[in-house]
Amino acid sequence: MASAQGDFPAVDQPGVSDTEIRVGGVLTDTMNPTGVSYGPAFGGVEAYFAYINKTEGGVYGRELVLASKRDDQLGKNREQAQALVTQDDVFAALPLATALFTGASVFVEEGIPAFGWNINAEFGNEDNTPGPANLFGTAGSFSCFTCAQAGLGTWLPREIGAKKVGILAYGVVQSAACATGSENSFEKYETAEVVFVDKALAFGNPDFSAQVAQMVDEEVDYVVACIDFNGIINLRKEMLRQGLEAAQLLPNAYEHETIAENQQFLNGLYVATLFAPLETKPMPPAVKLFKKWMKKTGADITENAIIGWINADLFVTGLKAAGENFTRENVIDAINQMTDYTANGFLPPVDWTTAHEDDQDCMALLKIVNGKFKPVVGEKGKPFLCFSNDLGKVPKDPDTA
Repeated sequence: MASAQGDFPAVDQPGVSDTEIRVGGVLTDTMNPTGVSYGPAFGGVEAYFAYINKTEGGVYGRELVLASKRDDQLGKNREQAQALVTQDDVFAALPLATALFTGASVFVEEGIPAFGWNINAEFGNEDNTPGPANLFGTAGSFSCFTCAQAGLGTWLPREIGAKKVGILAYGVVQSAACATGSENSFEKYETAEVVFVDKALAFGNPDFSAQVAQMVDEEVDYVVACIDFNGIINLRKEMLRQGLEAAQLLPNAYEHETIAENQQFLNGLYVATLFAPLETKPMPPAVKLFKKWMKKTGADITENAIIGWINADLFVTGLKAAGENFTRENVIDAINQMTDYTANGFLPPVDWTTAHEDDQDCMALLKIVNGKFKPVVGEKGKPFLCFSNDLGKVPKDPDTA
């Protein structure tokens, strides 16, 4: 039993001593097939912990420590998740930003509070039932990639006047599921017509000439590409070569340096974020705080760094809500009773009493202009457009948050 400094009681939990609360994370850092490392999520967690330790003396008299930083190298996620649980003596798992999340069941079986980037199907269930109660995503955890969604992806084509959609994906489960979800969304909400689909692309194949030629023939003016960033660049090069001027909403592309380096191929395209982007005006206090402590700790500012910061904030918020006699179980329970979590203004409100089963889609929309991100929708102080998937049709004017 470890008693913290001051009047705080002893706590008998893994990863907890009289001076520290230890956590550990698993990322796909090296060998990431997307072309973008998820490693900066570690820096986001460390910056947030530095802020709490410096300004509040930690939590319950104990410093917060990111004690283990594991790289799953794409194919070793379950192995690294198991090692985090059995070898590293951690109280919670964060950050988790992985291309493949085969280790999800390890955290579920052990009942460990786990915080990550919910781009993996394991955060939810394809049958529309609630996902695991201890897996916490960035802005909710529900995940059903094949489900029809009344979100930005279906609203944007109508908003910009696009009529014909082309959909591309690799012949692997994660990519193909994304494409199927897009097909189902356009079929249900009818904001544009899908005229071309190819869900059998070979991963890593840089040649999109045949697919682009077919999309030219079909007069496609909006493209959905469920592929990695390297593939996006190769696709855009071929589209420019063949004169296909089609709009596109890029997934997971809020990367300032990468976008600037490839602006000749990406200018005019759109990017969505789950969080208030740094370009939000007026800048929310949470975003200012993030930038300040990222600078103090010398960490790189990327999309995954923001994800890591938000993961850390939710963990600490849950820890405080659980009380000084905290356990893994009551931290999980405390978070799942929160009805208005915003990461102090970084996120639209998240109702964690339903966030494992309800997929309200709130996103900020940006356009790439001269290699920079420019907000194009939303109101002052309300950068998010929100869509509920129980809608019968996609609204012309979605809710703002």
